[in-house]
Amino acid sequence: MTVNKRFRQSGFTLVELLVVIAIIGVLVALLLPAVQAAREAARRMQCANNLRQMGLACHSFVDTRGMIPPTRCASGGFPPLGVPVNAYQGWAIWILPYLEQGTVANLYDTKLHFGHANNRQAIQSQVKSFYCPSSPKKPRVYDFTSTSGGTFPITDAACADYCVIRHVDPNLWQNFPNDVDKYTEFATDGLAATYMAAFSYNSGTNIRIMRWASVTDGLSNTFLYAEDAGRPEEYVASWRKAGTNGQAAWSDESAEFGVNGCTPPNDTRPGKQPINCTNDGEVYAFHSAGANFCMCDGSVRFVSSNIPIRTFCRLVTAQGGETIDGDF
Repeated sequence: MTVNKRFRQSGFTLVELLVVIAIIGVLVALLLPAVQAAREAARRMQCANNLRQMGLACHSFVDTRGMIPPTRCASGGFPPLGVPVNAYQGWAIWILPYLEQGTVANLYDTKLHFGHANNRQAIQSQVKSFYCPSSPKKPRVYDFTSTSGGTFPITDAACADYCVIRHVDPNLWQNFPNDVDKYTEFATDGLAATYMAAFSYNSGTNIRIMRWASVTDGLSNTFLYAEDAGRPEEYVASWRKAGTNGQAAWSDESAEFGVNGCTPPNDTRPGKQPINCTNDGEVYAFHSAGANFCMCDGSVRFVSSNIPIRTFCRLVTAQGGETIDGDF
C-alpha cells in the first residue's frame, strides 16, 4: 500500500514579507531620531571638552605669563609679550603650547606678522581641537593674499570653529536702549573699559593688561571662548550662503569680533539675537538651539539661542558692573 504525503515548503508569503518590511521601516523611523540625537549629544560633549581644554590652556598661560592673552595683536603690537608693531597675531597662538601643540608653537615666530613666509608652515597646521565635531567640512582652510598691516602671499591658513569676543558694540544700546545696558561712552583711546571682554588688548594708544582679578563681574559670569563655527563658509540662520567670510584662520588678527547681534533670517544688524543668527562675526554653532561657551573660571556652559541680548552682553563684559538675573 502506497501512502502519498504532501510536504509544504516552509517560508514567508509575499504578504508576510511585506508586513515584516513595514514593521522594520516603522522601527527605523522611530529609532533614527533617537540615534541622531544621541550622536549630536556626543558631538556637543566633545565640543564642550574642546572648549574646556582651551580654558585650561588659557589658565596655564596666565599662570606662566601673568596676564590674560590679548584678543589680537595689530599695528601697535603687544610689547608686554614682546610683539613688535605691525606683527599682527591671532588669539590662538598664545595657548598652543598648553594644548599639546608645542611643535606648532615652536614653528611660529610672534615677532613676525602671522602672514610672514617664516610662519607659513605654522599657520597651515590643522589643530583638531579647534574644530567642533558638529560643524561640516573639517578640516577647512581660508585662502587670502593680503591682510591689514602688510601684504603676504598667504594661502591655506588653517581655520577654527572657536573665537574670542572683544567687546559689546555701542550700536546695540543706540538701537535698543530698552534691551541693552548703556555702558560708558567712547573713551579717547577707543572703547571704554566697561564695553570690553576679559582679554588683554592694545588699542593703539593704550595697552590694557587683564588678569583674573581684573574680571570684576566674576569669572563664572564672564565669557572666555565662544563658538563661531563653519567659517570661512558663511551661514545665516542654518542656511549656507554663497561666498565666504573672513575671521576664519586661528592665526589671523581679525579672528575676533564685537557683539552686534542680528535679526534672522536676513542677518539685519544690529539685532537682538546674539546666537546662531550668522557666523560672520557673531556667535554661531551647529548644535540645536544654542552654543557652547567657556567661562573665565574654565567651566563650559551651553547657552540657549533665546538668551536675552541684555543678559548676553552682561556675560561678555568683564568690568561692566552688571548683575546676572537667574540662570542663563
